[in-house]
Amino acid sequence: MSVASVASVVLALLQGLILVSLVYQVILAVASACPATPQRARSAVAENAGRTASAGRRSRPERGRSTGPSRPASPESGRDAVATPAAGSRHMRFAIAIPAHNEASVLPATLARLREQAYPEELFDVHVVADHCTDSTAEVTRQGRGIAHERNDPPRGRKAYALQWLLHRILQDKSGYEAVAIFDADSLVDPNFLAAVEGHLRDGKQVLQGQHIIHNPHDSPLAAMAAVDMRLNNRLRNLSRSNLGFSCRLMGDAMVLNARVLRDHGWPTVSLNEDREYGYELLLHGIRASYVPEARSYGQAASTWRQAEPQRLRWYREVPAMQRRYAGPLIAGALRSRSLALLDGALELLMPPYSFLVAGSAINLAVAMALSLLLPSVRGLLGVAASVCMFGAWVLYPVVGLLIDRAPPWAYRALLLGPAYLAWRLWISVLVRLRGGRIGWVRTQRREESSGWDR
Repeated sequence: MSVASVASVVLALLQGLILVSLVYQVILAVASACPATPQRARSAVAENAGRTASAGRRSRPERGRSTGPSRPASPESGRDAVATPAAGSRHMRFAIAIPAHNEASVLPATLARLREQAYPEELFDVHVVADHCTDSTAEVTRQGRGIAHERNDPPRGRKAYALQWLLHRILQDKSGYEAVAIFDADSLVDPNFLAAVEGHLRDGKQVLQGQHIIHNPHDSPLAAMAAVDMRLNNRLRNLSRSNLGFSCRLMGDAMVLNARVLRDHGWPTVSLNEDREYGYELLLHGIRASYVPEARSYGQAASTWRQAEPQRLRWYREVPAMQRRYAGPLIAGALRSRSLALLDGALELLMPPYSFLVAGSAINLAVAMALSLLLPSVRGLLGVAASVCMFGAWVLYPVVGLLIDRAPPWAYRALLLGPAYLAWRLWISVLVRLRGGRIGWVRTQRREESSGWDR
């Protein structure tokens, strides 16, 4: 086989991968242009928001400090506390779970916002696990009328361990929780969140992902770019998949699960990317996550490259392991059951990140132009003109997403940082390959700790 033939095959494979990814993303973009699929019946709470909330809060005993070993939530957990609607109420009973490690600076605002829910106060409890804390996280939780669970048992060093431990305790609670909502410690939750998700749960949906919004885009150009990234993920990734009947990605914050799902499947994932991994676990069991854009939660984005790097490394580290573990079963399940949702899950997992696709299309364009001048006998699937169009489509893709989302002007200005942001994400991918298993969980510094800003 000649060198020209080998070069042609390699170029064709690169072009084919980028082209298939582009077609796939165009399909998702078209689906995201449609409004969210309406629920069949509105929540009774949403119809009467603010009128049914109780005037007071019932007194709840505080949980003591943990003494035994941590145990994962299991199918057997809480079998004696089967969730049923609260007596005399048409509404569901929620447990709100918040994993926290030294989060005393942000929890007061988080708890205060949760108390503003347009939902009967006696029908939701806020559970915070103070995981190996050296500050006043537990005390702040109690002051904010939350239920503090102090965890000092091994293992430690991952959010998943604390969340798994807390969910086990919640499922054992005799309060009869019907659903569990999971938030980050710095989340500012919209007052209509529980009212919004209740209607979808009553419609039969078992797992929901709310809309996570970055609330500090004006702190720095990087924070603005992160806010744009999240906005595009919400629209082009989650809304599109829900509209197509596929499963959206679980994102760690603003997740809601029917308690029966947790009892039947537990929370088996303990990786550094436990939320996304859990979504694949559920998808393999036939459970799809639905996106609920009207259920909003606002969180912080890192304002500096140094603060953002450990978080991004943590997210990227687990991707190769997830691909090895879940891609095969998802594809096999898709072929066996002819399920487009499973096939979409596999494609979403295996598709290169946007930064790689842009870089790959730029390399393809440069190679195609060089070969057309130096080695015209080497041909791929696309010529120079088609390669130019493909590169332009990838560059314009975020702009199209913002137009579909009707983004404000600052979002378009944030894209000026796009080239540097993409280069940084490529560098993060290289660091993941170099550091591998040495990448661990590092707590992200909060805005309040660096500037004294008061939410």
